[in-house]
Amino acid sequence: LPLCLEPGSLRARVLSGTARVLDVRPQFDVQLADEVDVPAEVTALEAAREQVARLQLRRARLDGEIGELQGLRPSYLEQRRGDPPRVAPVAAMIELADFTDAQLDRRLAERRAVVEQLADAEREVALRQHRLNEASSALKSERARLNRVAVLMLAEAPVAPLELAIEYQVPGVRWVPGYQLKLEKGLGAGTLSMRASIAQDTGEDWSQVTLALSTATLQRRTDVPELRSLRIGRAQAEPPRSGWRAPPAGLDALFEGYDSVSGPRLPPAGLPPPAPPPPPKPAPRKEAELAKKAAMPMNMPPAAPPMPQLVAPVASARGGGSMLGGPATASRAAMPSMPAPAAPGAMPMRRRSMPSSEDLTPSMDEDDAMAELSESVSDDFTSFGGAPDVPQFGLDAALLDYSRLTMIGVEGGGRRGQLRPMGQWDAMFAVGVSVQVEVVVSLVAAAQQRARSVGALGLPANTNPVSAIDSFDYRYACAGRLDVPSTGKWVTVPVSDCQVGLTPEYVCVPSVEPKVFRTLSITNRSQHALLPGPVDVTVGDDFLLTTALPAVPPRADATHRLGLGVEEAITVSRKTTFRETSGGFLGGSTLLPHEIEIELKNGLASPAAIEVRERIPWVSPEDEKDVKVEEPQVTPPWERLDKPIDGQHVVRGARRWKLTVAPGQSQKLTAQFTIRLPADRMVVGGNRRS
Repeated sequence: LPLCLEPGSLRARVLSGTARVLDVRPQFDVQLADEVDVPAEVTALEAAREQVARLQLRRARLDGEIGELQGLRPSYLEQRRGDPPRVAPVAAMIELADFTDAQLDRRLAERRAVVEQLADAEREVALRQHRLNEASSALKSERARLNRVAVLMLAEAPVAPLELAIEYQVPGVRWVPGYQLKLEKGLGAGTLSMRASIAQDTGEDWSQVTLALSTATLQRRTDVPELRSLRIGRAQAEPPRSGWRAPPAGLDALFEGYDSVSGPRLPPAGLPPPAPPPPPKPAPRKEAELAKKAAMPMNMPPAAPPMPQLVAPVASARGGGSMLGGPATASRAAMPSMPAPAAPGAMPMRRRSMPSSEDLTPSMDEDDAMAELSESVSDDFTSFGGAPDVPQFGLDAALLDYSRLTMIGVEGGGRRGQLRPMGQWDAMFAVGVSVQVEVVVSLVAAAQQRARSVGALGLPANTNPVSAIDSFDYRYACAGRLDVPSTGKWVTVPVSDCQVGLTPEYVCVPSVEPKVFRTLSITNRSQHALLPGPVDVTVGDDFLLTTALPAVPPRADATHRLGLGVEEAITVSRKTTFRETSGGFLGGSTLLPHEIEIELKNGLASPAAIEVRERIPWVSPEDEKDVKVEEPQVTPPWERLDKPIDGQHVVRGARRWKLTVAPGQSQKLTAQFTIRLPADRMVVGGNRRS
């Protein structure tokens, strides 16, 4: 199992067979390979590096030889005074020049070949290094491999092969949604498919797995709320919560069968005999406390309140065998307490070999202290008479962590069968192999850190983090089995097809931009919400664009619009006319009539449902007595938009036409509105409003 798994999340069950799982515990296992198991990529990388070094050495040798050849020059003896001039050896000089040229040509040609081979070898090294960096973290090349293992305890020995299911949680796996929208020509119909980009670096490849994705957060608490009572009176401090339970009766009967078979066990050689049990205390509780205080030195602080003993449920004291095929050993439940690790700053502990169970018997001083503590707690609980009450102090956090409690085995003396916190040494225990605790701790911490750092460099382009929609979490089951390697890289996998309703619409706002935009109204008909994310849109076999899909809850009445860009086949033109006249009794008002004319032309081969948006001036309620906006004529009639547009916000004075233009046809839209205001006033920014 991967090193980064959460120990408290380990679960096991029998899928086929008559056996029953009583207990499952996470432990460690170390496997020693006979030879170093080096992957093929590592071997190829080493060979490429050796080739590069060999070629570099050959190139350096050729450079030296070329330098020596270029330094060859004919030399002459010094002319003595009075001697006649010597005859120049022309034949020897020509022969030397021919020799130098021939050798230089051969070595230069060889150097060019070596340089080309060196460039190829360096590219091979870079390629092998890149492949090794992208390789899965599940590939191991160490001589000693540390793994997590699950140790199961069955109710009975199986007589036939069993099929077991192991469940565990690993941190750091991340996923983000994405979509692919395939539309037909004319946007008449289409399908929306959900995809997911997944990144995981747990050290375990997911091969042909059934994958389910969820928006829930595993770290979020889901405790049932506790209703507290309201009390009237003097405020009192609330007693601390305690996880203590009374020890069950007949604990010694748990080991009667073991004692009858094994008989009394002798102490290991070299250890003093066990101390006799302390005599019963005849003194009452208060006198015993006074006697303890009197025997305590003056310079010592009083002891902490006694800690109650937690008792394990009835379980078998016999265990399984070694995980490495060695001789059978006692199970973890029957194993006595191991020595605690050294304090911070002390010399790290190193386990040399697997000691026998006799060598692990705790010291007599510890037994005496625990026995005295147990009797003290028993006296405190039984002194009240009748059923014991919950002590008025909190338990240690280690005793409340039930997943890390272990039962003391048969060698624990009077404390066998009781629970104690599992020490760091017990948690990092490896069967039959010499290990170092600090090395195991560092390997586990490195694996968990590597798993949690997945996606630290950022999400894929245009993606959004996964979150709940309308305060609800959703689970998405992938349709088929998938492969997700443990590389920490984002891998895109298909999830499922989305049941949605798609209605193509065209929208234009001629007063802002004389263009018609393609849109798609999406209605979610499934039981799952559509998460926000990028969507790749294709029309037929042509890629159109990549846009963003908003969050769509699973409601049939919730419609969301998806923009698909400009439609060039539909054209729009807008003309406006403005006049300024006087009106009213004796010309006391100013009239500002506006006229808008819009023409649409559909060049598509199919009818187009077009929405044309306009806006007229809006008058606040306090100015309605003096200023009025009249709409004398609108053809065809438009509608008011008093609701938020596209789910964003309300636009004051918004109007809308909805019409269908036949293919190859055009249609005109006209609207007239008049602004009436007092003659001594004018509109801020100009009277023209269109």
